[in-house]
Amino acid sequence: MGVALRRGVTRLLLAAATGLSVAAALGLLGEFWWVFDLLAHPRLQYSVLLAATAGGLALVGRGRPAVVVVLIAIANGVVVAPLFLDKPAESVAGGPVLTVVSFNVQVRNPDRDAVIQWVGDLDADVVFLWETSQPWRDEFTAAGLPYFQSEPLQEGTTIGGLVLTRDPARVRLLETGERSSIEVVVPFGDVEAVILGAHPFPPMSGRRSAERDAQLTTIAAYADDVDGPLIVTGDLNSTPWSAAFRPLGEGLTNSMNGFGWQPSYPAGSGPFMLPIDHLLHNEYLTTVARSVGPDLGSDHLPIIVTLAAADR
Repeated sequence: MGVALRRGVTRLLLAAATGLSVAAALGLLGEFWWVFDLLAHPRLQYSVLLAATAGGLALVGRGRPAVVVVLIAIANGVVVAPLFLDKPAESVAGGPVLTVVSFNVQVRNPDRDAVIQWVGDLDADVVFLWETSQPWRDEFTAAGLPYFQSEPLQEGTTIGGLVLTRDPARVRLLETGERSSIEVVVPFGDVEAVILGAHPFPPMSGRRSAERDAQLTTIAAYADDVDGPLIVTGDLNSTPWSAAFRPLGEGLTNSMNGFGWQPSYPAGSGPFMLPIDHLLHNEYLTTVARSVGPDLGSDHLPIIVTLAAADR
């Protein structure tokens, strides 16, 4: 490599490392400005790209900057490490299990038939479908799937959440801010499990970000008051590293921990996808299986999570 080329490559690598490092650092300040919070989401991508940049710097003989950059890459990697290293709690042998699905189907999804067929083939206990309109409800009703169908709409919207349950369940809307959430109570062994489904506004502006944050904070407070098995799920429009997600993470366990990287949005974006569809639970439960479903025409992928009673 010629001297001029080496200098050009070095400058490019240093600029990339600086930009990535600054973005990662600003992402830690999301509680102060919603734009900073947007920078919190691609933590795994920061780690991988910074590690690659550090390798490039080492190859062009810039050892000291390479060491600094690799340390920043490791710092970002530590943040996402629980997804790969955490071990879910042991389950009660022979105890009850519950499979919950959350899927933002996208209101204008052209592949409704594929979605309905996929849901019909599921062996799930509770299915939350987000961004459903009346036509979605009508088509699910006509399909005659082996589920009880509840139809709570979120106030002031033309789209909302559709809930399908294998067995009869108590379903109601719960006031959680500008958008309500959906509470589902189902049998779980000798007790009942409370499942709270939510689809906060996406953080496309300061106002929408504040509304999302307030809803997630309200849900976290609600979860703290539940004495018994509790699940929170939905398209939460946030990654686990966002300041908005922090109230939930303080009292609940992310079902993705121990099951690796399972991004759900935007579908088809490969390494640029992020995990914004979630299921969390309290200490009464443990995750025994978790996966992301197929691409069914939405900009989201579904998540499928099986939980069991935790051996406490």
